[in-house]
Amino acid sequence: MAKPPRVAIDFRWLDDLCLCNGQYRYAVDLIRGLAELDADLQFVVLGSKPEPVAEIADVFAGREQWQYRPLPRTTGRRSLYREHWNYFRMLEGLGSSTSRSPNHGAPFDLLHVLHSFVPVSPPIPVIETVYDMMPELFPEYAATIQSRDYRIHKWAFTQFATRAIAISQTTANDLHRLWNFRRDRIDVVYLGPKLPAANGTVTRSEVPIILSPYNLEPRKNLSRLLKAVAKLRCAGVQCKLVLFGHAAVNEEREREFQDAIARLRLESCVELTGRISDEELTGLYRRSSVFVFPSLYEGFGLPVLEAMSCGARVIAHDASAMAEVVGDAGYLVDMNDPAAIANAIRRAMNDAEIGDRARLRAQQFSRERMARETLEVYRNVLSRF
Repeated sequence: MAKPPRVAIDFRWLDDLCLCNGQYRYAVDLIRGLAELDADLQFVVLGSKPEPVAEIADVFAGREQWQYRPLPRTTGRRSLYREHWNYFRMLEGLGSSTSRSPNHGAPFDLLHVLHSFVPVSPPIPVIETVYDMMPELFPEYAATIQSRDYRIHKWAFTQFATRAIAISQTTANDLHRLWNFRRDRIDVVYLGPKLPAANGTVTRSEVPIILSPYNLEPRKNLSRLLKAVAKLRCAGVQCKLVLFGHAAVNEEREREFQDAIARLRLESCVELTGRISDEELTGLYRRSSVFVFPSLYEGFGLPVLEAMSCGARVIAHDASAMAEVVGDAGYLVDMNDPAAIANAIRRAMNDAEIGDRARLRAQQFSRERMARETLEVYRNVLSRF
């Protein structure tokens, strides 16, 4: 009797990160979600460490269909070329004690890479999860798209990837438009993260809190949110802007941010929390009057979904993946327009029902759904090879 097909899930280039990284969270949630389905496939998770990371370690306990295989990364000169050679040897089963697949000569039947790497001339089908196409869209990434690693990945992906899993329709559209990857080879599978628990009642602050991430990357567009808050203050709206986290900060950006605070006379109403725990962030989502996500482009926008799951009144950009996530359960505006942002904040503060709609919509983005749809992609590919 033939054994079930074997799927290799490549986690090697993400497993030195943590749950604060969106791609790492996706990998952990996908692996755990697939394990909970008890699918009729065998899975081998490839990692760079001798043992699996703590967040997925229990997946391999007592489950014969789940195995972990360490494959340390190569470093030094020509490491990228040596990586391709290592994958060729691994996928062909050369120099490996891994049992070979009953369906091919190779030890695996399908490879799913969770990062930007497609091996050259793979002997089996390869699926890559594509998160976004930001390097192609914003000038600050010009050096990235000129780099050797990026150019080799782009070539290998377009030549050898069997299918792509895009985490939003926005990413799928951009992948087709910018890399000319065929639409009929792209599957959209929305993220299904483990969302924060938001049980019980909570008392909102007497002074309305406008909550947003503190991220100084230009596309995150924090400067226009500052201008919107200044407009609200000039109109007599009492509020406090609370910025959580600490991302994409350097001396120049921080100086520009502080100059903007002073120029707009917002010193007394802007609070920076720094990095905070998940529990503290959940409390902020729930106590805030409005959550504003001013980013102009995202492959998905996890903070939006987190805020919605806590019943926050969400305001996001009316384009890109945020519009897909929010739907009719929040306010979608042109985040290039501070006046539009300010008007949306005033409307959201007086909307007593939008938080309940947001919570209900967030429940649609479940880990089980993400795992089932990914499993369906695996089965469709396996059925053709």
